[in-house]
Amino acid sequence: MRPGELVGAIGGLGLLVALFLPWYSVGGENATAWQAFSVTDVILAAAAVIGMSVAACVLLRISVSYPVAGSSVAAGFGFVAVALIVIRMINPPGAEDPSVEIGAWLGLFSAIAVTIGGYLGMQPLRAPGAASAG
Repeated sequence: MRPGELVGAIGGLGLLVALFLPWYSVGGENATAWQAFSVTDVILAAAAVIGMSVAACVLLRISVSYPVAGSSVAAGFGFVAVALIVIRMINPPGAEDPSVEIGAWLGLFSAIAVTIGGYLGMQPLRAPGAASAG
């Protein structure tokens, strides 16, 4: 398994876990991503699953072509997830002004990891000891 696939899988797992942690709190009440969002949570879950699917495909040797294609999709979904999380951290849902909790921060860092893992997974393989063109 290449580093990009590993980073994407760890980021995907972290993002999936973060969806169940508190993202916002108001007056002692916490809300997870599943409770706070209506569509954003589904997009974040999709980014998490896609990030993990690339590593699963490599480990199970399901397809030769999916890791590169899946990495590009993971990078795209990861980027969208990062943008959505940043927007929702700046402008939280609801009428009151909630405080941002640990789930949102873990979600942000995990979505960044999915994006980076997807980007690294798209890079061409190099033979060990091969000189780079330059």
